[in-house]
Amino acid sequence: MIEEKRNKIKNSLRITKERRKTQDVIILKLKIDNDKLNNNTIKALNTIFLEAKWLYNYVINKEFNNDIFNIDPKIKNVQVYVIDHYETRKLKYLSSQMKEEIINRAMDNIRGLHKLKEKGLKIGKLKFKSFITSIPLNQYTITYKIINNNYIKIQNIKQLLKVNGLDNLECYYEPASALLINKNSNYYINITAYKNKYILEKPVNNQKIISFDLGIKNQLTCSNGSILNYNIPKSRKEIRLQRSLSRKAKYAEGTKKLSRGQSRNYYKNKNKLNKEQNKTMNKRKDTINKITHYLTSNYDIVVTQNDNIRGWKYLFGKRIESTGIGGIIDALKHKASTLILIDRFIPTTKECSKCHNKYDIKLDERIYQCHNCGFIIDRDYNSSLNMIYYGTIKLNELLKIKNKKLNNYFKKYNINLNVPMERRELTPVEIIASGFEGLNISPYVKLSMVNEAGSLYALA
Repeated sequence: MIEEKRNKIKNSLRITKERRKTQDVIILKLKIDNDKLNNNTIKALNTIFLEAKWLYNYVINKEFNNDIFNIDPKIKNVQVYVIDHYETRKLKYLSSQMKEEIINRAMDNIRGLHKLKEKGLKIGKLKFKSFITSIPLNQYTITYKIINNNYIKIQNIKQLLKVNGLDNLECYYEPASALLINKNSNYYINITAYKNKYILEKPVNNQKIISFDLGIKNQLTCSNGSILNYNIPKSRKEIRLQRSLSRKAKYAEGTKKLSRGQSRNYYKNKNKLNKEQNKTMNKRKDTINKITHYLTSNYDIVVTQNDNIRGWKYLFGKRIESTGIGGIIDALKHKASTLILIDRFIPTTKECSKCHNKYDIKLDERIYQCHNCGFIIDRDYNSSLNMIYYGTIKLNELLKIKNKKLNNYFKKYNINLNVPMERRELTPVEIIASGFEGLNISPYVKLSMVNEAGSLYALA
């Protein structure tokens, strides 16, 4: 009976692995609505994360476990250190699968340390955790389940949890594992979902296309001549709390133990700072999401350059931090119908968008003047027009590859769409560019046009 069950699981895993080869993956980051949670549910959620911490610390404690790789995932009681002694605590809310994944985390951490040690690096030992912020929910329909595109059910929690944004998980997405997250007393769930990569959501031809150039002075310069500027710096309260925190002691002098006076004030201040930082981060995320939503809802194809935003931080630290422009590309990867990322080493800034002649241009030169044809244009606007050019070339290459894979997929699974093959071919894309109409994205975003910026008249 046991052998039959194992074979059934192996066969199921093999079929899933084969299906994943024909699927693309997305991760939906969703927030659980705290206002809809009752007191018992809030207590249960807090207890789940507390029990996860107890279990993890028990697993890595050598006083109780000499062999971490042979721990029973159905364990019901653990020893918890309280002040100067151990107490036995019961695990009420953690399911067996949650326990198994937390134990696997500890095992993976040990394997990682072992590999570093093999490379000759000096390593310590695993430290006990003071809190755990995420719990894996690995099996859909068992550890968690989506209900009516509005609620989710988590194992061992009685109340259905209202989740904002579940309607983004469209009918052709297949939910898989998830991650329950506790961040600053707010609860989130990250759902991993899969979609067949050969589903064509929209016709390829006659689509609206836009490209944009990311920058420091102007955050987005679009190929339709629009310039989007926004800046959300730290609030005064956040700066004040950071200064206050830097003057407080985390530990008592000469010890690594918490002192009742200084260290408590440190953690109180740190919690206040975390909440304030979270507010600023949410404003930036909201602005990025609104810009992304407008681009994806009005344009079928979005083209940009895969710039090294992380490298920019070393040169323009605060300006990059206050805009978070790197998040725009990450958001478009999940939301855009078709996103074309051009290689970062293509010289879109140095190349003339009219005659494609190249010459070096300094960072402080905001106007591009071609030495070959005399074309005068805004530097960033010129770059965005070049992205349209290279993006269209790359898109047509990708369409040819996808067409070949699509035909092979139909032949492999004997799919007949009753459509002549010549009608199903993905012909080279015809692009239609359009401007922003009635744009009102966010109160933090300022819209202007290239002409209004004075760039085309600067050399007149």
